[in-house]
Amino acid sequence: MNNNRPITTIQVVAVVVSTIIGIGILSIPRYMAEAGDSGAPLVSASGIPVAFLGCWFTAAVCRKFPNETLFVFSRRLVGRSIADIFNVLISLFFAFTAGITMRQFGEVCVAVVFKKTPIEAVILLMLILAALSIRRNIVKFTYVHIFYLPFILLTVLSIILVAMKNVDALNLLPLTGNYITFSSFSKGTVTSAALYQGTFVITLLVPLMKKPQQVLKAGAAALFIIGFIYVMIVAATLGMFGAQETKLLAYPTLETARSISIGAGLLERFDALFITVWVISIFTTIFTNYYLAAYSLQQVFRYKDHRLVSSFSLPLIFVFSLLPRNIYQVYTFSSVTAIIGLIFLTLYPLLLWLIALIRQKGGLSNE
Repeated sequence: MNNNRPITTIQVVAVVVSTIIGIGILSIPRYMAEAGDSGAPLVSASGIPVAFLGCWFTAAVCRKFPNETLFVFSRRLVGRSIADIFNVLISLFFAFTAGITMRQFGEVCVAVVFKKTPIEAVILLMLILAALSIRRNIVKFTYVHIFYLPFILLTVLSIILVAMKNVDALNLLPLTGNYITFSSFSKGTVTSAALYQGTFVITLLVPLMKKPQQVLKAGAAALFIIGFIYVMIVAATLGMFGAQETKLLAYPTLETARSISIGAGLLERFDALFITVWVISIFTTIFTNYYLAAYSLQQVFRYKDHRLVSSFSLPLIFVFSLLPRNIYQVYTFSSVTAIIGLIFLTLYPLLLWLIALIRQKGGLSNE
């Protein structure tokens, strides 16, 4: 064990889980029901192996260079100019993703909680909070995720367990769905896999891991935990409402939380509890996206740290969040960005890994 490296494998798992659980948890049952009808849990589970590919390529190449981030060692593999172009693309992608996630957060807050508050104010407050938080190093970045993760997991698992009491098993049959086509199943698989692209955050953590050879184990464990949670949420929601009704709900997970209670009036407002924790999960997701955007751009400009870049990125992310003209464009932007991210963040690490293999660069990955 390297005592000079402060981040453990379990902490990496916590950061990845905290990053990925975010805006997608609110609508994933509807997306999966549209793709697979009663087979929605199966469609949701099918995205996990696809997401694991990107995680595996990223972890494999990072293990070869355990003392550097991907943004640094990529310069030796593809050249400084090309690596900087890719780093700028990564920065723009995560900045845009942070902006669209903030817009989705703002739309939900204005529709459910702050009905008379301008959406710009809601977005700007969250953006300033994230901007202040990311002015820390990667170790403190990790600790922030670790602090919030128990609140997120305990609440989500509680909702799933309580909701299971109200599940009608007939709503989940047949398990393969009614009249499901290969096209719709594939679309659902891609949509599900796109929710896991936050695994890219391991590129920041590997140089500080006590056992960088275990980064793939950490990524796989995180994907298993998040995949289990997402499949169970989809199963619980479909079991309660049925596939057809789930397709009509804007925020089916929130409706699930509203429909459950414990005891005779002991705890009836699971939706309030869910919204509170959902805001935390959105913050941790935006926190990582913003951090990755600022860090990758800092590497391009060769600054000492990312604080100056993060300040200049704030107005850009705010503009990105306001680009969609309505809620329909928000979901269109979100879907297209997620698919682009799934392809880009899978193929780029694959390219680096292949080049490292061919040119015999980096150390041995002995996991």
